[in-house]
Amino acid sequence: MKNRGFTLIELLITLAIAAILATVAVPAFSGFLARQQLASDVNEIISVLSLARSEAIKQRRDMEVVFSPREVSNPRGVCNEGQSVKPGGDDAARYLYPSWCYWVKPVNETSNDQVLRISQADNLSHNVSSGELKIIFESLGEAKTSSCPNSVCKITIGPRQDNASINPVTLEVRATGSIRKENP
Repeated sequence: MKNRGFTLIELLITLAIAAILATVAVPAFSGFLARQQLASDVNEIISVLSLARSEAIKQRRDMEVVFSPREVSNPRGVCNEGQSVKPGGDDAARYLYPSWCYWVKPVNETSNDQVLRISQADNLSHNVSSGELKIIFESLGEAKTSSCPNSVCKITIGPRQDNASINPVTLEVRATGSIRKENP
C-alpha cells in the first residue's frame, strides 16, 4: 500500500524554492507599488485642478486651488496638523501626510463651508518663490498664472519614499487653463 503525502525533503526543497522566488519578487513589487502610488498622487492633483476649472466655468465665478505647506500658517483652518482630511462628500478619512495640503474653493470665500475638495500630499514642490501656491481659474476656464515664472505654474510630485529609480512627475498649468503632465 502506498502512502500519500510529501516527504520532509520534498517539503524543504519546495520551501527553499519559494523563499528564493520571494527574495527576487519583493524588491520588484515594492518598486511597482511606489510607481502606482505616485501615479495615484499625480492623478489626484490633476483631478483637483480639473474640478476647479470646471466649477469656475459651471458657477461662472473664480475658483482657486491653494497648495499650502504645513509650515505656512493657515488662517482658514482648512488643514491643520493632526487633523485627518476628509474630501467633500466622502466620509472616509484620508492619509495624513506631513508636508502639503491643497484645497479648492471660490475666491474670496472665508467660510470653510464653501471648500469643494481638500486633500494632502507628501512630496510636492512648485516653481513659485513664496511658500503657498494659488492657481485661480476664471469663469471662462483660463488660469491666472502671473505669479509663476513665464506664466506657467509647475507642480512637481515625487515618490513618497526616497526612491532614486522613480522620477518625479511635473504638472504644468498654463494661462489658457490647460493642465499638462511633463514626461520625465
